[in-house]
Amino acid sequence: VALPPLYRIRKGKDYYVYSDEELKVAVEKLGTSNVTRFKGLGEMSPEQLWETTLNPDTRRLLPILTRPIALEQTIKTMDMLMGKSESSARRVWLEERGNEVEADI
Repeated sequence: VALPPLYRIRKGKDYYVYSDEELKVAVEKLGTSNVTRFKGLGEMSPEQLWETTLNPDTRRLLPILTRPIALEQTIKTMDMLMGKSESSARRVWLEERGNEVEADI
């Protein structure tokens, strides 16, 4: 899964950071407080999205691990969580089971 940045730091040029820990280090190194928090991919321009998340030369990828026995259910759940036409099912799932998610990002 491609990992989009959480923050953009402007200091002559744009620097992108992907975690709160990286943000702390980057702000200390760059000595700046001009930080923007991305709330979602829709806040990024197409150029930023390409540069940070889609370009195979610069993107960061995270593995998705699942047990082989649960692969079919995992695919079904991911389709529901990510699918364009699944917003009502996603809302119900998040309200009922969102607190069960374990994410190591």
